This record gives sequence, C-alpha cells and structure tokens, in this order.
Amino acid sequence: MFTKPLKFLKSISGNEEVILQAIISNLKLQQWRSLRRLSPLLTDSIVHRFILSSFSSSSPHIALRFFNFAFHSIPLSLHCHSALLHLLCSAKMFDAALPIIHRLILEHRVHPLRLLQSLTETNTSLTSTPAVFDALIRACTQINAGDDAYAVILKLRSEGFLISIHAWNNFLNHALMSSHDTSRFWELFDEMLSFGYVENVITFNLVIYALCQDCRVLEAFSVMYRMLKLGFVPNAVSFNMLVDGCCRNGEVDLALQFVKKISLVSGRRVEPNAVTFNSILNGLCKAGKLDIAERVFREDIKEPNVRSYATLIDGYARDGQMVHALKLFDEMLDRGLMPNVVVYNSLMHWLFKQGYAEEASVFLSDIMQCSVSPDQFTYSTIIDSCCRNGDLREAVGVYHRIREENLVIDSVPYNSLINCLCKHGKFREARQLLGIMITSGSAPDVVTYTSLIDGYCKGRRLDDALETYDGMVKSGEKPNLVTYNAFVNGLCKTESVDVARHVAENTKMDVFTYNTLMNGYCSSMRIEEALKLFEEMRERGVMVNVVTYNVLINHLCKFKCFQEAKELMKVMCKKGLIPDSVTYTTLITEFCRHCSASEAIELHDYMVLRGVPVDQHAQNAIKLLIQREGLPDDNGFIDE
Repeated sequence: MFTKPLKFLKSISGNEEVILQAIISNLKLQQWRSLRRLSPLLTDSIVHRFILSSFSSSSPHIALRFFNFAFHSIPLSLHCHSALLHLLCSAKMFDAALPIIHRLILEHRVHPLRLLQSLTETNTSLTSTPAVFDALIRACTQINAGDDAYAVILKLRSEGFLISIHAWNNFLNHALMSSHDTSRFWELFDEMLSFGYVENVITFNLVIYALCQDCRVLEAFSVMYRMLKLGFVPNAVSFNMLVDGCCRNGEVDLALQFVKKISLVSGRRVEPNAVTFNSILNGLCKAGKLDIAERVFREDIKEPNVRSYATLIDGYARDGQMVHALKLFDEMLDRGLMPNVVVYNSLMHWLFKQGYAEEASVFLSDIMQCSVSPDQFTYSTIIDSCCRNGDLREAVGVYHRIREENLVIDSVPYNSLINCLCKHGKFREARQLLGIMITSGSAPDVVTYTSLIDGYCKGRRLDDALETYDGMVKSGEKPNLVTYNAFVNGLCKTESVDVARHVAENTKMDVFTYNTLMNGYCSSMRIEEALKLFEEMRERGVMVNVVTYNVLINHLCKFKCFQEAKELMKVMCKKGLIPDSVTYTTLITEFCRHCSASEAIELHDYMVLRGVPVDQHAQNAIKLLIQREGLPDDNGFIDE
C-alpha cells in the first residue's frame, strides 16, 4: 500500500522546489501526517527556504510549528534559526522568539555576538526589523548576561545599526536591578543620551528609581516635573516609586503630602492605589509612627489586601505590641483574607524574639494545617529561636525536618545551627554540619566559617581555627573584620597578644579589635602598651567607647592605681560617654575595699548625678563600709 508514496518520494528527491511546494500545500491543508512522510527529504536548505517564503510571512504560527517539527527531525543551522527569529520578531511573536535565543545561547553555546553576526548576514525577503536585535538584547538580560548584551549594543552601533529606546530601557533596567551600586547605571544612561536617544516614560521611571536608590529624592521629584514639562504623563509606576523612595529614605511626611497631590499632578489620570498606600504603611511602621499608619489603613485604603495587613502586623509586632498585631491577624481572617507565609513568618519571628515560644509554635501548627507551605525563612526563624533559647535538641530536630522537605536553599539555617553547636562546645557536630553543607550544594559563606573560627578560638582550639581559616580561603570566601576579631580574641585569651597584634594589623582595626588587644596587654601586665593602643585609637580616629574605658579602669584598679582610675572615669564623662553599671561596680567595689568611706560615697554621688546606672551589689558594699566605720548615712544607703 506504500508503493505509490515511496515512488513519489524517490521521484522528487533532490528537487528542493518540488519538496518546498509539497510542504506548503500540506501545511495549507494542515495535513501533518503527509508531512511526516516527507521528513526523510527535509534538509536545512529546504527549511530555510520555507521560512523565507511568502506563506511563512502570512502564517508565522504555522511556520513556527513546522520549524519545531523539522528541528526534531534534522539538525538545523544557525542561519536557519536566524531566519526564523527575523520572521517571529517581524510578526511580534517575541514570546516565541526569546526561548529560541535562550536555547541557542545556553544549550548550543552560541555566543551572542556570533548569533548577532548570523542575524545581520541572514538573507531574508522579509522586511528587516530592529526588533530582532531588541529581542537578542532582552534575551541576554533575561539570562543575566549583561556584559554580552552591552557587547551586542556596541557591535550594532559600530556597524551602523541602532537598537530601539525600548531595548535600551530593558538593558538599563537590568544594569540597575543586578547591582546595589547605581554607578554603572548612570554611566550607561549618559552613554545612551550621547548616542542621541530621547527618554520615554519608562526611561524616566528608571532614572527616578535610581535617584531614590541614591537617596536623592528631591532630584527624583525634579525628574517628574521635567517629564510633565516635556509633555509626558507620569504613570502609576512613576508615582509609586516616588512615594516608596520617600518612605525608604525616611521622608514619610513628604510621601503623605505627595499622595494627596497625585490625582491633581496627573490631571486626574492616576489615583493612589494599594501599592501606593502599602509603601506609605511600610514607611510609617519603620518610622515607628503606628498611630498614623493605623489611620491611613482605616481611612485611605478602601480594600486592604494581604500585604497591607502583613505590613501593619509586622509594624506592631516589631514595636512589641503583640496583642494589637494578633487582633489585626484575626481581623484579616474575618475579612476572608488568607494569611500568607510572610504574615506567619513575621508573627513567629517576633513572638520567638519576645519570649513567646509557645504562642509561636501555635502559628507553626496553623501553617501545617492550612494550605500555606512553610518556607526556608519559617524554619530558619524556628532554628534561630531554638538556638537563642539554648534548645539545641529541638533546633537539630527542625533542621532534619527541613532537610527532608528539601527546604534548605541557603546558608541561614546552617549558620544558626553551627553557631549554636559551637556555643555548646559541640565542635565535631558543627564540623560535620559544615561538611553536609558543602556536599549538599549549599555553599558556606563568611558567616559560616567565622562562626566556627570564633567557636574554636573561644574554646582555645587555635589549631582547629587556623585549619578552618585555610579551608575558608581555599573556598574563595574572604575573611572580614569579624573573622579577624575572632582570631584576635582567641589569641589574647591564650596570652599570645603579640601574635594577636600581628594578625590585627592585616585588617582595618575597629573599636572591638582595639578593646580586645588592650585587654590582652593589660592581662599580661603590659599596661604601658595598652595605653599606647589607647592613644593610637584617638590618632586613627577610631571612636573609643565605654568598653575601652572600662578595660583601662579595671586594670588600673588591679594595679591599685585607684585615683588614676577615678580620673579616667571623669575624662570619660567629659568626653560625653556615660559610664555604665560595669564602670560603677568596678570603681565602687575597689574604693570600698581600699579607700575611705567618704571617698567611696563621693565617687558614688559623682556618678549618680551623671546618670550612671547603680548596681545593688556595689551599693551594699558602701552600706557595709558605712556600718563598719560608724559614719552618718546622709545618702540613705541603710534602710530604716
């Protein structure tokens, strides 16, 4: 029964024109079964000619389907792909074109510049369109190949092609969103203007966003007024970015004033929406203005959404007003709004932090029973809370649970658990956990390594700390100041203060580094070197703090230099630093032991008048001294 079709195939084999017309005829009738019989005759050349045909230009969807059919039958060249991309972009079928570009770059390892060359060389009867170049740039940014996108732009310009302002906007958006630093964005923006491009509303929005990121809110408003002068009407995105920029930069009052003018400024075309008011709520809550936030929530938001409630709930919980936060949670349920994992995470985080572990566990049970799935932040919160409360067994149990559910996607839960294990002296288990991190593909970061190093140093296991440090460097993680401070602290505890000083000199020392070294020198009875460090701090502009003075005062007292210790405390007060309870206890205890009662009382009065918190044990020492020497109790130390 297949004799005739086989004879037909043999008769047209090698005749591309006949095969092409047969393909087109079958496609017009949607006879895909007949097309399958033609598949042994398909070549890259035939497919390429088909894409360039008038039939494909009038029926791009059918052409795409046939291309995919051929793609699974024979290898197709880059020029063939390029012709198809021209066709799809001419038909504005960008959703179909972009995945093909992704596949060429990621799977077939075609460099974007090579693809660009093919696109420019493809001989097509279709009207050439810059949209295909725009699509290439957009595809590069989607796969985070910003440098390649920039190379394509420069290559096109050198060959006399210009991409559209839309492609530039897409590229600028990628540059802005892929880095916390806006300097690259401004360089590219200036370059775009130098090429003669004129901004549109999207460009202006990107500029407004970048200015807000740089805390240049007033300049962002100037851009909006420039838009208006040029005849552009800012859209809802423009206004919302300005409001959010004000709130993020602490200008909440300005944001509130501006919201009232949005309708007027836009010529009644834009009204504040849920996004606008949610930004206001977020800014007010972070500024601690919960009463105003509540008023905005009640009066201005007609239909509060889950995010509105989540923001206000977090604001009250952060402020310690858990009762009000829980009332809002109940109100949310009464409105028929389903809390998401963000709401649950916020409530659990603050309940745990404020000591309400049982209440937080209730919300965890709610999550399990509802359709809301716990995420990594949920479990990280629980692990961190267990670790803070010293409940290591529960923390380990939660960790095993999230590993079973494949929810460990970053280093946060590992870091909490490793830190907790080190604090409990379980270094072997902490080391095993580090190994699990590495083998499971969750890369340890500087916090992971520093937690281990700090634990080893505090446990006086410097060899293990150095081994961990070597592993950290080999993995490509750079130690930070906290890492070095951990080493300095550990070395000082083992009386290797000179080695500690050498380690500290490899980094920019902060007040913690200096305080640790000073304490190490003092503990080694090298008070003069400690005082030299004190002078060095001031020379280098490192702000001394209460701990700095307490270290020196404590060791001056140990050397029985009581008057010098008292004078140093007075210098501290003159510098605007209020002594704390440690300062008070150290001085009063030593003065009661070694000085007269009148000197101890005078010292007490001096510190109390300057707002120093009083320690009851030190006061009791003064009381005993007064009783022992039979002095009058003018200050009321002894209860009636």
